[in-house]
Amino acid sequence: MMQVIRLLVGSLILLATLATPGSAAEEKFSCKGEIIQGMTKPAVQSKQVALNVTLIDKSRLSIKAEDGQVVVPRITSNNKIQLRFATKDYVGEYFHYTGDLMLIYSSGLLARLNCSGA
Repeated sequence: MMQVIRLLVGSLILLATLATPGSAAEEKFSCKGEIIQGMTKPAVQSKQVALNVTLIDKSRLSIKAEDGQVVVPRITSNNKIQLRFATKDYVGEYFHYTGDLMLIYSSGLLARLNCSGA
């Protein structure tokens, strides 16, 4: 589980690093949230996730995690409502109107983050 989180965070960091600074169509977001655990036990604390996401020209995305790792996911669709992307470890869905980012890991974990302009 920690490896998945580190990989996710690393992917987001790579995404932010590869972004071209000063691009007119570039959007940067700071996203924070946590891994949602089914049937959580009171003694188990949820894992916090923080990412920096950069969307370049609506067709390229980079994600930088807290640990500095950057990931460049493949965008599968992008419309006025939702942006979908995929990496080898998770699938992501970002909702433009609400700023919600959902990450669905291949391990079955789910992370819910809220993003705001950076």
